[in-house]
Amino acid sequence: MPQIKSRKKDLRQARARHQHNLGIKRAYKTAVRAASELGQAEAPEVAAAYKALDKAAKTNVLHPRTAARRKSRLMKKLNAAKS
Repeated sequence: MPQIKSRKKDLRQARARHQHNLGIKRAYKTAVRAASELGQAEAPEVAAAYKALDKAAKTNVLHPRTAARRKSRLMKKLNAAKS
């Protein structure tokens, strides 16, 4: 455990950020899973997955290119299942 006051604050902040990031991560994983289990491109689920991935990228939980890659793979998977 840190002894210095500023390091104690840093630890509190890091724990709070970690909890916040876990919530965002859980949200995009759930949304992507729900959209990919459909087997076809249903507009509300795909839109929710895209929104969750974009929010994760915007808040630096995911790198923007990672979010773009996941969106691309999701759409590719849905289009393959539709054909």
